[in-house]
Amino acid sequence: MEKTDKKPRRLLIQVSLMTVVIFAATLLYMVISDYMITKRSYLKAKQEMIDRDLENMEKNLDDDNNEWLLPFIMENADELLKGLSAEEKEVRNSERYAELSAQFYMGGVIDPEELSKAEKMLFAHSSLSISVYILNAVNEVGYENVCLMDFVDENEAFYYLDSNSVDVVNGLLDETQTHDETPGSDMLHKISYPASKHSAVKEILKDKASGIKKTYYEVYHDPDNDKNYYIGYMPYVKNGKVICYFRLKYDWSDFHSELIGHLKKSVLIGLSVLLVLNFLLLIYLYTKAIKPAQKVKDGVQAYMEDKDSAAVCEKMKTIRTRNEIGILAGSFSDLAMEIDRYTNDVMKLTDEKARISTELDLATTIQADMLPSTFPAFPNREEFDLYASMTPAKEVGGDFYDFFLIDDDHLGMVIADVSGKGIPAAMFMMFCKNVVANNVKLGNSPANALNSANKTICANNSKNMFVTVWLGILEISTGHLTAANAGHEYPMLKQGDSFTLFKDKHGMPVGFMDIITYQEYELDLKPGDKLFVYTDGVPEATAEDKEMFGTDRTLEVLNKNPDATPQQMLENVKEGVDAFVKDAEQFDDLTMLAIEYKGKKLKKL
Repeated sequence: MEKTDKKPRRLLIQVSLMTVVIFAATLLYMVISDYMITKRSYLKAKQEMIDRDLENMEKNLDDDNNEWLLPFIMENADELLKGLSAEEKEVRNSERYAELSAQFYMGGVIDPEELSKAEKMLFAHSSLSISVYILNAVNEVGYENVCLMDFVDENEAFYYLDSNSVDVVNGLLDETQTHDETPGSDMLHKISYPASKHSAVKEILKDKASGIKKTYYEVYHDPDNDKNYYIGYMPYVKNGKVICYFRLKYDWSDFHSELIGHLKKSVLIGLSVLLVLNFLLLIYLYTKAIKPAQKVKDGVQAYMEDKDSAAVCEKMKTIRTRNEIGILAGSFSDLAMEIDRYTNDVMKLTDEKARISTELDLATTIQADMLPSTFPAFPNREEFDLYASMTPAKEVGGDFYDFFLIDDDHLGMVIADVSGKGIPAAMFMMFCKNVVANNVKLGNSPANALNSANKTICANNSKNMFVTVWLGILEISTGHLTAANAGHEYPMLKQGDSFTLFKDKHGMPVGFMDIITYQEYELDLKPGDKLFVYTDGVPEATAEDKEMFGTDRTLEVLNKNPDATPQQMLENVKEGVDAFVKDAEQFDDLTMLAIEYKGKKLKKL
C-alpha cells in the first residue's frame, strides 16, 4: 500500500478546532444562560416590587369609600382645571362643608345626591390632592412615573394625574390664583395611548367589563427619549366594577447597561480561560494521543506491506501510554497475530467449502434422480395424462412425489412433505419414499400402506421427524380412485367446468406416533376430470409484505385455464406464485402433481 506523507499535525489541528468550538459553545451557552437568569431574576424582583406598591396604592385609595368621585372628576375635568370658582371658595368656608369634609377625611361615605355642584367640585379637588399624595409617596421608591388613569378604547386613555402633578393640584386649590386656561400638563386630559405600542392595553380592555383584578405588565420603548420602561398596571375595583387603573413606570435602561457590561466581562474572562485550557489540552493530546497514534499508524502501514506480525508486536511495545491508544496498540498486536491465524484458517475453510459444495451438488443430482422426471411418464397409456415437479427451497429439499404402475390397471400416486429442510430432510425423504412405495407395491390399500409405513418409520426415527403424505391408487379402467391423507394439504379436484377444494379425510402425519391408523376415501373420476395435489410451499408462498399466496389464489390460477394439460397446470401455478412473491426469498419447497383422467378409448371398427 502507498505510504501517506501527511503529518499528524492535521489531527492536532482538527482537535484544536473541535475544542475551540466546544469551549466557545459552552461559553456562549453560559453567557446566554447568565443573561436570561439575571434578566429573569431582575424582572421577577421588579414585578414583586411593583405588585407591592400597586397594592399599597390601592389600599390607600380604598380608604376613600366615595367611588363616585373618579367618574365625577372625569366628567368635570375641564372645570376642575380652572381652579376654584367664587361659589366654591364661598362654600369651602361654610360650616356645612367643614362637617362634610371632616366626615370625608375620616373615611365616611358622602352621598352625592345630597351635595351641591360646588360641594362635589370641592370634594373632587380634595380627592385629587389625596391621590397625588399617595402617588408621590410611591414614586419616592425610584419609579420614573406613577399615575392614575383609565382606558377609553384601544387608542385613548384618560389621564387623571401622576406623581409629578403635585404643583398643579396645589395650584388649583390656591384661592389666590385663577386659571383661565388649562395648566401645561396631561392631568385630567385624554391622551393618545395606542394598543399598537402598549401590548397590555388590549388585554386590559378585554378584562375591564368583567371586573377582573390582576396585574398587567409590558415592556415599552419610548421614542421621545429612546428609553425602555417596564410598566405595571393594576385595576382599582369597587363593587365588582373597574373605576380606574394604577400605572407604575420603571426605567430599566441603567440595569440593561450594567447587564451588558457584566456579559462583556464574562466573555473576556471566558475567552482567556478558553485559550489557556486549549493550549494545555493540545500539549497533553500531542504527548498522550497524537504521537502514540502516529506510531500505531506506522505499525499498521508496515504490517500491510510486510504482513510480519512479529515486527508489528515489537513496534507496538514501544507505546507505553496507559490510555485507549496504548490499549489500541496492544489490540492491534493481537489482531495482527489473529489475522495470520485467520488467513490460514480461511484457506483451509475454502478448500473444505469447495469439497462440501461438490458433495451438495452431487446430493442434489442424486435426489433429482430419485424422483421420476421423464415425461410423458407412460407414453403407451392413453387413459390418463400425468405431470409432476419439485423446486427445492435449498440445494436439496424435503418434499417428494412419486408415481408408479402397481399392475396394468392400477396407478399409485404419492406426494409428501418432510419436516425440516436441507440434507437431513432429503435423507429422511428418500427413506420415506421407498417405505411408502414398497408398501403400496405389496398390494396394500392406501390406508393399510400408510399404517404399515407409519410403524416402520416410527421404529427408525430417533430424530422424531415426520412427513405429511397424500397417497392415491387409481383403477385405470374405471377411474375409481382410493386415497388416504396423512395430514397433507387438501387436493383440488375438477369435476365439471372448474376446480374446487376437496376437503378429504385427514389423519396425523406419518412418523408422529406408531399407534395411529389411517382412513381412506373413494372418488370416481370421469373422462376429463382432473386432480391437483401439492405441498404447503404453494399456498404458503410469501410476498415481501408477509402476505401468503393461499388456496384461493391457487384455485383462481387453475380456473383461469381449466382445460390446461397437467404440465400446463403446474407451469401456470408456478408462474402465478413467482408473480406474487416477486423477489421475496423462497422458504419452502414447491412440489406439485397433476393428473387428468381420460378413460379408455374405444377402438374404431
